[in-house]
Amino acid sequence: MGTSYLNKIQQLYSELKGAEKRVGEYILHSPKDVIHLSITELAERCGSGEATIVRFCKKMNCKGYQDLKIRIASEVVDPMDDIYEDIREDDSVTVLMQKVFQSHIRSLGQTLQGIEPTDLQRAIDRLAAADNVAFFGMGGSAAVAFDAYHKFLRTGKRCVYQNDSHLQVMTSAFLTSKDCIVAISNTGSNKELVENARIAHQNGVFIIAVTSNARSPLSEVSDISLISFGLEQQLKSEAMSSRLSALCLLDCLYVGVCMQNQEEYFESVRKMRAAVASKRY
Repeated sequence: MGTSYLNKIQQLYSELKGAEKRVGEYILHSPKDVIHLSITELAERCGSGEATIVRFCKKMNCKGYQDLKIRIASEVVDPMDDIYEDIREDDSVTVLMQKVFQSHIRSLGQTLQGIEPTDLQRAIDRLAAADNVAFFGMGGSAAVAFDAYHKFLRTGKRCVYQNDSHLQVMTSAFLTSKDCIVAISNTGSNKELVENARIAHQNGVFIIAVTSNARSPLSEVSDISLISFGLEQQLKSEAMSSRLSALCLLDCLYVGVCMQNQEEYFESVRKMRAAVASKRY
């Protein structure tokens, strides 16, 4: 790759101005911390604005902040950590299994402890009262969104699932203050998803974010953020622990809505079972 990005920051440090220098200093002193921070969190720690972070990334010839984090992570994260943090090359299958399960268990426990019951109840109330519920997710989070959509069909509510940015924005344009969107993103930094949620929010749609980052751009445009805690690196292609936590949070929402609308739920399940029965031998 040639000159490392950390070395590049050192080389260009004298050319940086004001707040940009503080950003460079923070990255050089705490590169492993940076890869876990959202752009908002890094700006706060450096005493700068998000626009300063964006300018800094451009000077480093990066496409954006996420690109910068990926490049830094490639230098400071052990290759084995990219598979799973606690796994070592000499671990047996038994030890590997124990570590993976324990990591997920810890993540679920942290998620349970961190969720405010009032936020969860408020989200359930809004979903139960909504005319339409839309589930948005992109990339790996699309699978989580689809799972939630599949469950919520049983509630009898009009539900939609969108994993395409253009279809999301089209859906957002037609939803109203009587509707809800559940936007799912591990990092909460997907530009298109955030922008689509912002458009819907401007139309009065109630936005529920499910994300691992409470200070993410998605959280900023949402009415409620439910945090799915995960122990793994946020730059992995598979955010494993936080995804399981997100699935559990969405199950909580689903069960809560079913409890509030029990008659409608049981009638919907009866109709659905009758219809599905024709697809089985």
